[in-house]
Amino acid sequence: MSMKAVQDENKYLDFINRIFESKSGLIQERANNDSSYSNIVDVSLRKWRGDSIEVLAHSLRMADTDTQQGIIEKWACSSVTLFKQLDVSLEVAISDLHFFRRVIGEVIKAEAIDKELSIETFYDLLSRFHSGVDRAIFRITIAYSHPLSDAISSELSIPIVKVTDSIAILPLIGDIDSTRAKDLMERALTKGSALGLQYLIIDLSGVSVVDTMVADQLFKVVAALKLSGIQAVLTGIRPEIAQTMVNLGIVINHIPTFASLHTALIHLQKNKSTLSY
Repeated sequence: MSMKAVQDENKYLDFINRIFESKSGLIQERANNDSSYSNIVDVSLRKWRGDSIEVLAHSLRMADTDTQQGIIEKWACSSVTLFKQLDVSLEVAISDLHFFRRVIGEVIKAEAIDKELSIETFYDLLSRFHSGVDRAIFRITIAYSHPLSDAISSELSIPIVKVTDSIAILPLIGDIDSTRAKDLMERALTKGSALGLQYLIIDLSGVSVVDTMVADQLFKVVAALKLSGIQAVLTGIRPEIAQTMVNLGIVINHIPTFASLHTALIHLQKNKSTLSY
């Protein structure tokens, strides 16, 4: 690794250390707000919350490196194993990650003020952190939706994960061809109706290309869901994908869109009766 790469990776080391120092207090604060578990479950959740804080803290290192991806992947898999053993729902994990986004954000802000960071540096710092939280939510959702045994391929490539009584997430990864689009349509309608959903968040952050064919298939899925009484919401449209869509003349004004899963979930839970397009 070059000297510059090492310097970049350690650019926010002081902030990482500050988050580590705050870990015990953050875990206790979360436990105080969520004390409905048995002692055994509570002890396990405290350990998991500590590990999660460390994973989020390390998101302040160089973004999107293989090492970072490996850390998050390992954490997500072990998290799912633990939560299934404890019989704790995915909603608890996502709720905890939302909580840590807020409280760790406050820790970062206080440290940034103390160090008198420039607006540009502070923005870069927060962007890395929020990106790390979004990746953590995405990876744990994917890991939770994958069974430990062999299953039908559509179950693996089109996982629908219920996070509240009325909201589910459909994280898409890879290319969407005509065959997969057909599976997407059938699974979204069947699973959405079976789960009694009001909203299905379709996350596109793992989709490599969105062209006119892909957009057309997504529009058909959204329209079919609407006829079934389910509102589709799109998240995770990366800047380069958005630019491509604009250049191709693809307009999605009729579909609610959000930058991240986090913002979509917060908005839907607060404004269920007002979201309409």
